[in-house]
Amino acid sequence: MTSRSMTLHGAAPPASADWRALIYIGVAFIAGVLGLCAVWALLARLDGAAVAQGVVSVESSRKTIQHLEGGIVREILIRDGDLVQQGAVLIRLDPTRVDSASELYRNQLAAALIQEVRLIAEREMNNEMVLPKDVADLLTIPAIARVADDQKRQFAVRRENLLQAVQVAEAQIAQAVKEAQQNDIDNETAKSILVNIRRELESVQYLYDKNLVALPRLTTLQREQSRIEGTISNTEAGKERLQDKLRELTVRRDKTTQEYRQEAAAQLGDLQKSIAELRQQVVVSNDSQRRIEVRAPITGVVQQMRVFTVGGVVRPGDPILDIVPISDDLIIRAKVQPLDADRVSAGMDAEVRFPSFRSLGLPVIRGKVTAVSRDRLIDDVTKEPYFDTQVAVGRRQVPEIVSSKLSAGMPADVVIPTGERTVFSYLIAPLVERFHTSMRER
Repeated sequence: MTSRSMTLHGAAPPASADWRALIYIGVAFIAGVLGLCAVWALLARLDGAAVAQGVVSVESSRKTIQHLEGGIVREILIRDGDLVQQGAVLIRLDPTRVDSASELYRNQLAAALIQEVRLIAEREMNNEMVLPKDVADLLTIPAIARVADDQKRQFAVRRENLLQAVQVAEAQIAQAVKEAQQNDIDNETAKSILVNIRRELESVQYLYDKNLVALPRLTTLQREQSRIEGTISNTEAGKERLQDKLRELTVRRDKTTQEYRQEAAAQLGDLQKSIAELRQQVVVSNDSQRRIEVRAPITGVVQQMRVFTVGGVVRPGDPILDIVPISDDLIIRAKVQPLDADRVSAGMDAEVRFPSFRSLGLPVIRGKVTAVSRDRLIDDVTKEPYFDTQVAVGRRQVPEIVSSKLSAGMPADVVIPTGERTVFSYLIAPLVERFHTSMRER
């Protein structure tokens, strides 16, 4: 063996030792890395979240504007896309029909109130009609003034007729009283004469029994006595007859007054029912007058106008236009997968992104889960199940550049943090689940 070969064979052992050292170092490094990974998997926490797709809605949704009675369009003050404030006039209708009906009902009510004043005055036996101030203020209207004059004349005529009837009855009563008084005088006079005749008759009878006077003298006194007794009987009967007549005349007089008041009261009852109906009609007509101007119930953007022609007809109850609110909180209606639904509940925080504005580099917008459907729903298009989840986002949290362009129906990505878990538990979860389901007997 040459010296060169011996040198080469003598250098081999140190090289083998170097390689073993490198292997040991590599194994130790890998073990260290795996150990660190294991520690990281056991200790590191990952955020869990439910990711869902959704669309922008509005808390109070859009308002469809309708008109109760309908009418003819007189003026159109807005168009699609206009921003309108709450209470702003959108459309004016022709007021002719409503104004005529309102005036008719007001005049009818005023006339009925004047008639009510007359009937109350008659029922209470007042000497004159006194119109209340609210009715008297309407006398500037010629039609109402004519009604008032007519009712005053009617009141005067009816009261005059009543007074005349009462005066006639009272005159008859006074005559009956006078006759009764005269009858009493005649009765008392006859009784006084009868007393004297009876005394004289006793004396003449005594003398006749003694044959001191002739028979004709006696019979004459007897006939006079009978006549006076007849007069007394007639006056007694006349007294009862006159008392009956007096009672009848008094009842007739009182009945005349009573019938006058009862007739007024009966008419008043029917009239007051009509007044109540007319008051309701006036309220309805006034309300119709206020609705001549179709106003915005909320602040929002006009959409889907259905009326475009001045002079066109709006039918009762037909939609006129829609207003999409802009001041309400945004509501994102997200479709959460059934596997994530058990980890999502009302009150949880949510993160919202709008894909339509991704180029603007917007920050994450925070929101709150406000509701989760209790039952699973099925998408009409994809036929996939989901749980309807509502996420509320305050308008102030949305940048102005987005808020002004954001409208109902735009897509949104929703992330709902559901809690933390370790990487290790995340990795072995499928194995645990598999083990849990496999260790069961069929």
